[in-house]
Amino acid sequence: MTGLLAIPGLSFYGIEDPSRFHQRTPTAAFTLAGRSPQDVAEHLARRGVYVWAGNFYALAVTERLGLEESGGVVRAGLVHYNTREEVDYCLKCLGELL
Repeated sequence: MTGLLAIPGLSFYGIEDPSRFHQRTPTAAFTLAGRSPQDVAEHLARRGVYVWAGNFYALAVTERLGLEESGGVVRAGLVHYNTREEVDYCLKCLGELL
């Protein structure tokens, strides 16, 4: 989470306070300035990092956040079976879009 929060132009949706990370799920939803969620997902997929883009049946949420018109959000699942190296690689690939 801290790696995502450090990326310039990345808007993170959900709990951002590290002292409250224990209250959130391991799913991260974000957008990247100047890029559609679909573009971000396709860029990562070409590098072997698989995320999702869209509204994930939470249409009312993406509409209320004003994100539906631009394609929703990017959603990444970071769970116990992801290694630190995989997470670092994902962050590196996101950095390529800056």
